[in-house]
Amino acid sequence: MENPALTQIANLRLLVGFLGEQSQFNWWPSSFFTANSSAFLSPIFSKTAFIARYQGVKEAASRVHDEHLGIGAIYHLFRLPEHVEQALFISLYHITWVRSVSTWVQNQERALESLASLIDVSPEDGEGPVLVGNIDALCAGKTLGELAYHYQSAFARGTLAYPYYLGNA
Repeated sequence: MENPALTQIANLRLLVGFLGEQSQFNWWPSSFFTANSSAFLSPIFSKTAFIARYQGVKEAASRVHDEHLGIGAIYHLFRLPEHVEQALFISLYHITWVRSVSTWVQNQERALESLASLIDVSPEDGEGPVLVGNIDALCAGKTLGELAYHYQSAFARGTLAYPYYLGNA
């Protein structure tokens, strides 16, 4: 991926998506990163199985976030402005990115370590919906560390957090 902010958003999406699945912290009812899922998806999506898994978990997480936050001029990690979603989708096809992140979703411990490495601030802990700022800040890569913190903190505490952004983007 060429845009560092897009790379970080995709990384964070992958990690939180994986950690929120049924076999991890059970925030959403999906199992796209299990061995069974791989066995099912690989024959159908022989060259793009990883992307199919990523998109599946993104959709599952998006639905849960939307249930708690609503839709409209509210954005979250799994539902961003259309131009950002399109750029993310296109950049998922970079094989070097897929190779670099595929090891993160092999087990919960590795994913939590990778998530913790993205944190660069320690804001107040929040539970449930947590306003992070304006969507333009996320698109510029300015609040990714804070976003990572809220998810990591909720996983560690055994609570649920739904960080969100306001904006018209």
